[in-house]
Amino acid sequence: MNRWTRVNLILALLAASLLLAHLWPAGTTGLKPLTHLAEAEIYQIRVERGDRLQLALQRGEKGWLLTHPREATTEERRVQQLLAIAHAPVEHEFPADSGMAPYGLDDPRAVLQLNGLRLLFGDRDPGQDSRYVLVNDRIRVIDDVYFNLLSLPASHFTGG
Repeated sequence: MNRWTRVNLILALLAASLLLAHLWPAGTTGLKPLTHLAEAEIYQIRVERGDRLQLALQRGEKGWLLTHPREATTEERRVQQLLAIAHAPVEHEFPADSGMAPYGLDDPRAVLQLNGLRLLFGDRDPGQDSRYVLVNDRIRVIDDVYFNLLSLPASHFTGG
């Protein structure tokens, strides 16, 4: 193998390594999670829209059960989608003392309750694909895809 072939081979390997590193899914984003609830700690999930309970799930001895709008067993992997919201990476956050109305949090679009912790979902950030979420006294901004999970029907979680 001549010198230029080796140089080209090394450059090709370096380029492939950089491309792989860029495209490889990140295991951790380095961003703060929406909540500090561990998945194993969560035993109750409730989704409200317009002051009405839309969905309720309860962890039992044999896994997750749908308790509202009807009672049924669930598919664990589908409940995991809702549990993922608890660890959604926070893009940025700020205190809620600046007022909640500009962020749509005075009349939230949806409320997710994990155990006793209420997460109020407000408006979309107009310049991003992000959503404002009130957690305790902090307004946090997360990817809007998590909000979309709150509109899944009960049948999605039961597989039927």
